[in-house]
Amino acid sequence: MTAPTSRAWLQAAAARLTLGSKRLTGHLTRRVVAWIRDTWQRTMTWLSDATGIAWAVRLGVLLAVAWVLRKAGVSIAAAAARRLDSAAWLLWPALGVWIIAAWRAGHPDWKPRSPAAPAAAAAAEKPVPDVEPAPVSLAKEHPAGPTLDSVLGAARLLGTPHVHLAAIEEHLKAPQGTARRVLSEAGIPIADVRMQGRGTSTGVRASDIPPLPSPSPEGVGGAVGAAQGANNSNNSVRVDRVGDGAQITVTKLDERRAYTV
Repeated sequence: MTAPTSRAWLQAAAARLTLGSKRLTGHLTRRVVAWIRDTWQRTMTWLSDATGIAWAVRLGVLLAVAWVLRKAGVSIAAAAARRLDSAAWLLWPALGVWIIAAWRAGHPDWKPRSPAAPAAAAAAEKPVPDVEPAPVSLAKEHPAGPTLDSVLGAARLLGTPHVHLAAIEEHLKAPQGTARRVLSEAGIPIADVRMQGRGTSTGVRASDIPPLPSPSPEGVGGAVGAAQGANNSNNSVRVDRVGDGAQITVTKLDERRAYTV
């Protein structure tokens, strides 16, 4: 393999400097654009955080700062132009710095540096401890509440004739929302109803509250037979508690008939 000639080396060096200059120009342009965009977003966020008079004051401050920066920028640019006219030799050191930077940027493995690169590298190197997820407590998602029978019993007791869910929960001292969950799981419709003394709110209509189960004929016959054995008079009276009320059964032994009130 022959060594490269001086002409080939100069061509490779010129190509590397050209590529490095393009890379540096694009990198610096992107950084300037990103800085301007970030500054603009921060300024707009700071301005939008205020309303009314405070917003007007902040807008005035921004306009004043912009005017000052404009004046200062023009003065600095004019002073720099005068300095360059009187000290043109400063262009040679600047050219040397640019050639060195372009030579480094023209390397095939060159990558631009970003402000967030060190922080990202440190975060990537830092090991993340293995933490098992905490078990989810179902008690927090579904707090303990009353049963369906207690909710329906409170609805029958408080209904005028309709009843609010809040009234049921207050009566049962149950957490908020538990009555709705119990009724929804049972398939009982929930709607806006009017309750006497409370106005209109979410609750259950009287027609949607299931009635108490009626006693079976076997139960009545058993009650009559028990009463006959316990009473020697012509009439037998038995009182059974059903829900929030009572059932009175009168049996006439001579007629062998039972009357339920």
